[in-house]
Amino acid sequence: MTQPRQPYPPPVRRRSPVPWIVLAVVLVAAGVVLVPKLVNDSDDDGAQPVAATEQDPLLVAVTKCDPTKKGLKLADNNRRLTVNRSGATDKTGVGADALACVFETLQVPGALSDRMLSTTAADGQLRGDWPGYSVTWTNDYPKGLDLTVTRN
Repeated sequence: MTQPRQPYPPPVRRRSPVPWIVLAVVLVAAGVVLVPKLVNDSDDDGAQPVAATEQDPLLVAVTKCDPTKKGLKLADNNRRLTVNRSGATDKTGVGADALACVFETLQVPGALSDRMLSTTAADGQLRGDWPGYSVTWTNDYPKGLDLTVTRN
């Protein structure tokens, strides 16, 4: 007599490791994003301009943008910066590159810097501000742009 055939054992189903790898990557990415936010215990009121993180932003602007000290002057314990930009006839003061450097260092918004550069003597003295700073200025083509930045 012959013995009945034994059925083959069912095939072992191997699962792909791809879903587990994807899950691990998602968890690591979430940890990288969320953990610093949870650990950060500072009382920030939102994003601060780069200049606000400097020890003394106005001093940094003078040192970086006008090392010869021909057009930038600090006053009031480094809380007030006076900028004298040279004009068409009055050549004393800083040039356009140094002024652009000051604007970049202090993170002056583009709309405000454009407004400063486009005003005329007929506009008189104008005022503006951005987070942490206020500025007053006059712009006269022959004399140049004169502005005073005050750190709040």
